[in-house]
Parts: sequence; structure tokens; C-alpha cells
Amino acid sequence: MRLDGRDMGDPASVFRTFARELSFIGSFGHNWDALVDCLQDWHGPGHGNQDLAILIEYADGLLDSDFLGLFVSVLAQAAWNSNLRLDANGELDEGRPRMAQHFVFLLDHTTPVAFMDKTARGTDVAVALDGGRLLATLTDVDWPGGNPASAPWTAGPLSFADREILDGMMLQAVKLFRGHLGCSIHEALDILQSRSEHLLQSRNPPA
Repeated sequence: MRLDGRDMGDPASVFRTFARELSFIGSFGHNWDALVDCLQDWHGPGHGNQDLAILIEYADGLLDSDFLGLFVSVLAQAAWNSNLRLDANGELDEGRPRMAQHFVFLLDHTTPVAFMDKTARGTDVAVALDGGRLLATLTDVDWPGGNPASAPWTAGPLSFADREILDGMMLQAVKLFRGHLGCSIHEALDILQSRSEHLLQSRNPPA
């Protein structure tokens, strides 16, 4: 299924878009928790008979949102619950059919690595670069198979190079990004730019 990222300028429009395009039930609560519930217990076309891949096209604008990390963590939680047949309490429901869910953000003019920092700020979200794609998953030990020590992911915000960035030691920051993430120098420079802009905004918030 294809959704238009240009229709998702704020959380309310995210909820409206998903509810409309996936034919959510009328009692959908239009909040993040309700989005998880409706995705893991989806009753739209093909429910129970096929897996689900949701492509969010024209997703570049989401980089400017302040909810991107939360959005990604919500989608990851919904996918995990659906894939592992978990109920709303996180318990195994053997009567629930297993249904794989995947969410893909398609970008037109933004490099995936530019999304790395904001994506990694989601709750229990870890990110990794693979073949130029940015991957996101849940790594908290409370999730089955979610031990971050056993996978090449970097959990949480990319704060390990903040001191070097703030001290103007950009070469050292690039080396840290490359060492921690296994990325190319061009990807490390993109991450450095995104992280530097975030730190600058944090130190000088808009009036």
C-alpha cells in the first residue's frame, strides 16, 4: 500500500492518512497508541491473508517534523507485535495469525543518512546503514531478540560525537561516526551536518 508523506505534516494528519488509506475501524482513537493497535490488528483489505508493506512516498518533508523518531518507533512496535503475534499487552496470542509488516520511507531528494539522527531519537529505536539504506528496528532487551549488543546497530541518539562537534573537532567527529557506524566518509559528513544543525538549534532555540 502506498501513502503520501506530503499528507503527514503533523501527527493529526498522520492519523487521518493511515485511517483513510487502511480503512481503520470507526473507533480508531487518532493517537499514537491507537495507531499501534490498529496496525497490529488490521482489518483492512487483505487482512489475515497476506503480509503488508506500506510505502510512504515523498517522505522527504518528514525530516523537518519534530515527531519523526516517535513515528518510526510506533511503526516498529506495530510491526513487531504483528510479526510476533503479540496482543495489546505484549503477550503471545497463539490464535492470532502471523502477519509480516514492513514500513518503507521513499525519498526523492534527501539522503537516507540525513534521517539517521532524528530516527534514532525514537523510543528503543536503533539504526544502521546498509547499502545506502537507513534501517530502523527496536533493540530494547524487553523485545524478543532485541539485545542491541548482539547486532551491529547504534541505539539511541547519535550523541557519542557531540563533544568533538561542540569543540570544533570535526575530523575527529567524522572518524567517530565512521568507526561506530561503519559508514563511508560521505555518509559520515552527512551525519555530521545533521547532528551539528541539531546541536546548534538545541543551544539556540528559536524565540
